[in-house]
Amino acid sequence: MKVKRKLIFVIIFFGLNLIKIQAQQVINFESRKYDTRDTGWHGNLELIFNLVQNQNQILTLGNKFQLEHKRDVNTYLFLNEFNFVRANTQNLEYNSYQHIRYKKQLKDWLSGEAYAQTQFNQQIGLKFRGLLGAGPRFRLYDNDSIKVFISPKWLYTYEETTDEMARNVRNRFSLYASFIYYKERNFNFDLVLYYQPDVIDFSDFLVLSEIKAEWLITQKLAFRFSLGQNYNSKPPPGIPNNAINARNSFLYRF
Repeated sequence: MKVKRKLIFVIIFFGLNLIKIQAQQVINFESRKYDTRDTGWHGNLELIFNLVQNQNQILTLGNKFQLEHKRDVNTYLFLNEFNFVRANTQNLEYNSYQHIRYKKQLKDWLSGEAYAQTQFNQQIGLKFRGLLGAGPRFRLYDNDSIKVFISPKWLYTYEETTDEMARNVRNRFSLYASFIYYKERNFNFDLVLYYQPDVIDFSDFLVLSEIKAEWLITQKLAFRFSLGQNYNSKPPPGIPNNAINARNSFLYRF
């Protein structure tokens, strides 16, 4: 038990040291349900609302919807997220994404994945991003409390940013690692890390991470804290290289 606690502490420390400034969501599709062997429909709805009213008014709204269906060796996943932050009359954050993914289990330790995604984010100068991706997913470790996965993938992306001179089309490698801990009945924790370099120019890369902890309130209702990070080696002009997003939310599963 002490070894597992030390391992979790090291992973949290590593994830936190990737994080520096600003705000951005990380698209983290990993969960216990995504890897479940149970068939049928699963889903959850996450709602966010914060209001601060003093000499200033700060309003935070958001939602995250996840729906997946598993049948035999096939899994279908849909994600949608929206985030909005306003201070007085100024919009500080405005972003959204939609993500569709298909997974086929080939062996107990190996599956194949393909997905499509659309996204926009005002804070990082992203007017629109569309991407297609595919590749294998490897299960490195799996016991009654911990799961570890890695996955190398190819990404085709089309982007429109505030930099009118930037390339719109890119091909990237995408390597991600995922760690999931769920030993405690009322608590689970996961960490996902991404590294996405351009296939031609390796100095053009993205590093993304998310740490997520969840406490069960009832059988269907939970409280979630997440801390996400996004590093872009070549952002649009006027946009910082690094960005973070910390959020508290309530989660309803069905």
